[in-house]
Amino acid sequence: MKLGLNVVGPQVRKFRVRKGWTQSVLAQKLQLQGWSISINSLGKLEAQLRRVPDCELMFLAKSLSVSACDLFPKGVPLKQLGPKFQAGERLAIFPTRAER
Repeated sequence: MKLGLNVVGPQVRKFRVRKGWTQSVLAQKLQLQGWSISINSLGKLEAQLRRVPDCELMFLAKSLSVSACDLFPKGVPLKQLGPKFQAGERLAIFPTRAER
């Protein structure tokens, strides 16, 4: 299992594929719920290239007809994830002031 700060991406992909949906279909369903997400952003989410805020978890769970807990993989080694998180190994989705 790839350890990053987005552990739900592969689960989103798994549930989407089980339903036989393309990323485009899931993006449309999310948009109907009120979240304007692009296919590109959804692809980055599934590939773990961007973080997933908690509000997005609610939209994903509702659109995929699963609980938010189902989006988290079982057996995540938190002792390995914790140090990565605390070391700042994260992907920023918004540039900092210094990066602008």
